[in-house]
Amino acid sequence: MIKYLLKRLFWMVPLLVGISLVSFLIMHLAPGDITTTEAGFNPKASEESRQKLREIYNLDKPITVQYGLWLKRMATLDFGTSFASHQRPVFWEKTDQQGNVSKGLIQEALPITLLINVLSLTVIIAVALPLGIVSALTQNRPPDRAITLFVFIGFAIPGFWLALVLMYWTGVVNSWLPISGLHSLQYDQMHWLGKIADTLKHLALPVFISSLSGLAGIALFVRNGMLDVLHQDYITTARAKGLPENSVVYRHALRNALLPLITIFGLSIPGLIGGSVIAESIFAIPGMGKLFYDAVLMRDFPVIMGILTIGSALTLLGNLLADLAYAWADPRVRRGVLK
Repeated sequence: MIKYLLKRLFWMVPLLVGISLVSFLIMHLAPGDITTTEAGFNPKASEESRQKLREIYNLDKPITVQYGLWLKRMATLDFGTSFASHQRPVFWEKTDQQGNVSKGLIQEALPITLLINVLSLTVIIAVALPLGIVSALTQNRPPDRAITLFVFIGFAIPGFWLALVLMYWTGVVNSWLPISGLHSLQYDQMHWLGKIADTLKHLALPVFISSLSGLAGIALFVRNGMLDVLHQDYITTARAKGLPENSVVYRHALRNALLPLITIFGLSIPGLIGGSVIAESIFAIPGMGKLFYDAVLMRDFPVIMGILTIGSALTLLGNLLADLAYAWADPRVRRGVLK
């Protein structure tokens, strides 16, 4: 297993470099750059001023030189400085010559996105597993049909449309929940319990919107997995031995039906970090999704490449962790891996 792990880690390096190269090339094929965006706010900007901006940002150099400079910085986990006017570091905080500390954009946005997506994943697991199990055990009966209808509705409803409807209904019409941001204006004057309650109120809608489609998918996946396992010969044998139904369902059937979910949860790691562009943009949540969306609009190449590189690395890592967890859970897979 150690040899297999080292081999996979070794191959992750060239894969990551290849992904970053393709991303860098595609990004630079798009029309315009940061100088086009900045000049758009100043119609009187001359071509000389735009050229000077390109020189400052090294955009006047050949694309191979630009990628080489970026790759050299990336090797030390330095994703550079944002092109935006605040000139903040992309990844982690830096201290300038005057001793001023600038917090990194990803460093600031990442905890917010992690909080939202961990809460969403908790909701998905807590709700989807029971729904999938009940649906499988009541196949073709009213509970199964009701759950299946809910699952397809969850798949069909556009997230942005539902977010706007819920914002209007819960925030504008009834004033039950706040509709934007993470904190109220009086947040700093609140007691710590009040701060927690205020944050949870602000996160209720974003977490619900982020959970809905994932919840529907996991519930359907659990249902189909349980139906497949419940028709296996060893389940029939367990029932023939007189084992209690709860033991047959939860100890034998569910354990094997959930094995494929390991892969799904392993590949969900990048989503935990990448955030939801729709939810964070609509609810004005300063997370990774909104940061990426704003960077694309501004042609902020260092921020875009920083987020894409981190997402690619986490995708490869999640895939590796899923393979290892699957091999640990299923001896048949482990024997195949070690060959």
